Amino acid sequence: MTELAFLRGFLAWETFLEESFVLYLLGQVPPRGSGPKRYVFPPSHRAATEWIVPEGRRYARWTVAAEVSERAERIFEHGRPFAPVLRSHQHILDEARTIRNAIAHESSSVRANFDTLVRNKLGALPPGLRIGGFLAATVPTSAPPMSFLESYLQIVEFAAQRIIPV
Repeated sequence: MTELAFLRGFLAWETFLEESFVLYLLGQVPPRGSGPKRYVFPPSHRAATEWIVPEGRRYARWTVAAEVSERAERIFEHGRPFAPVLRSHQHILDEARTIRNAIAHESSSVRANFDTLVRNKLGALPPGLRIGGFLAATVPTSAPPMSFLESYLQIVEFAAQRIIPV
């Protein structure tokens, strides 16, 4: 259940990034503040969606914070609001992507990346640790105590609020 909750949260983050990016590209403004300055002005939602897909690909990836930042810098002045927010949280978002990949894919390289992440966070890799067990574990430095699941989702929520201020 914990893995599913994390995966649903990460998928919601990807959807949020894509939809907010397209809406800003179409000239929408957030509930508070102004929208970003755009370099391009697509004539329709469909065109906006097509314009964000990198050449040679069938779709735009939203899981890699650095790619989204680079895309934002090509389309919005200074990449705002995406690039500054994503860059300031890139390490944590990359960790979240590592966990997402470990949940979604069963390969030795994906598992090795997850094991490295756990070692870095906990200082050691507990034997038989499952992804859900790691997510349910308490972040060692958190006060008040907070699980890794709560910690990652809290950061994603904070980043989303900076991208679309309400």
